[in-house]
Order: sequence, then structure tokens, then C-alpha cells
Amino acid sequence: MIKKNNSFRRNRPKSLNKNGINGYENKILKQKPKGNPLEIKMKYENLAKDASSAGDKVAAENYMQHAEHFLRINNSNKKTD
Repeated sequence: MIKKNNSFRRNRPKSLNKNGINGYENKILKQKPKGNPLEIKMKYENLAKDASSAGDKVAAENYMQHAEHFLRINNSNKKTD
């Protein structure tokens, strides 16, 4: 019986990260917006305004959803204080 060449298995790079997140995704997950929630909300509102004026309705809606998220974070922080 002829043995199959299994050299392709030896040459594969071994995954260093066992949780399935590659380096690029890991870098994105570590990035956090800087500033307090109201400042971040204003930043996303400005980005939404810019996207809307450029005619990109999808990006504008995306930025508005981010702004709403940070508004909710700010409101929840006020309730706990």
C-alpha cells in the first residue's frame, strides 16, 4: 500500500489563538472610543451628518444608531449615580 504524502499538514501554520479570533479582529475588539458617552454621541452625530450630506444614507443611519447607543449608556450612568 502506498502511503499518501502528508507534507501539507506539516506546513500549515499553527493557530496561536484558540478562540477563533485572528489578529485583525482582536485589534478591533481592543479599540474603544475615547471620551465620555456624550462626547462620543456628538462625534457619531457629526459623522452621521457628514454621511447624510454625502448622500450615504446607510452610513448615516449606522452612525445615528451608534449615537443612540452612547446616549443610552449616558442615561444609564446617570441613573446609577
